Amino acid sequence: MLIFHILSSIIFRAVIIEARVVLISQTHRSDVKHFESKLDTNTGYWSPSTSSIDWCERNYVVTQYIAEFWNCISSLVMSLLAGILFIRGLYNKIENRFLLLTLSFGIVGFGSAYFHGTLTHLGQMADELPMVYSMIISWFILFRMDKFNKLKDKTYAFDLAIVFGIFYAVLWTYLHSLQTFVILFQVHFTLMVLGAIIKMIFLYRQTQHHTNSVMYLIMIYAGLIVPALTCWIIDQQLCEQMNSIGGFNPQLHAWWHIICAIDSHVGIICIEAMRLLSIKYQQHQ
Repeated sequence: MLIFHILSSIIFRAVIIEARVVLISQTHRSDVKHFESKLDTNTGYWSPSTSSIDWCERNYVVTQYIAEFWNCISSLVMSLLAGILFIRGLYNKIENRFLLLTLSFGIVGFGSAYFHGTLTHLGQMADELPMVYSMIISWFILFRMDKFNKLKDKTYAFDLAIVFGIFYAVLWTYLHSLQTFVILFQVHFTLMVLGAIIKMIFLYRQTQHHTNSVMYLIMIYAGLIVPALTCWIIDQQLCEQMNSIGGFNPQLHAWWHIICAIDSHVGIICIEAMRLLSIKYQQHQ
């Protein structure tokens, strides 16, 4: 109950903060920016920016056709790793659910590249919405993997899970397209990721998943979040300092993309491994 109360308070405060932003942004959307560097005055092909976020990387420095060059290019690492997973999945004839998850992972990369390349409202939607979709698919796979929820015995539950997932995706798409609730989105996505990690740990404790390989994959998946978040936070909090020192910026948000790409890659492999162990276990029952 205490955890629920804390999470409810955080979400409530996020809604209040974002509601204030909505009132302003409806009149001057491009003027309301989160994380924007005060030193960034460059304009380019996609100007003016209509997104509610402008990251620390200086805009249109490398080329006038890409707003945040390094953030844009680094996003494609996600699509590259997703492509490798997808081809490997086709070769090994894995279940379609994993191909769909891998495809959503790749779409996140392309959407992120489009967002950072243009800093438009549409680009922001192309980045953030697929992130939620991919986590919905992950949750579906994780909860359908439970040994108490075999597909052949729980057809109704299976159908209900799909309906709920689609409904949630459509609802979030509608709400998020009306206004990009930056802080609320970040809290929402963080809770989805944490929930997935907790579920993976519970699955690992089951007999069929209790292997060293799964344990190491979960540890790597959870552990990589620490350096990724470190890059993300420093990029926000010390943006002005990094852009002021000799014009050098370590592009920590780009490194966030790369680490998250590797992390997602590991996470998908871990889920696939647990699913294969589940199938093998059921075949010997």
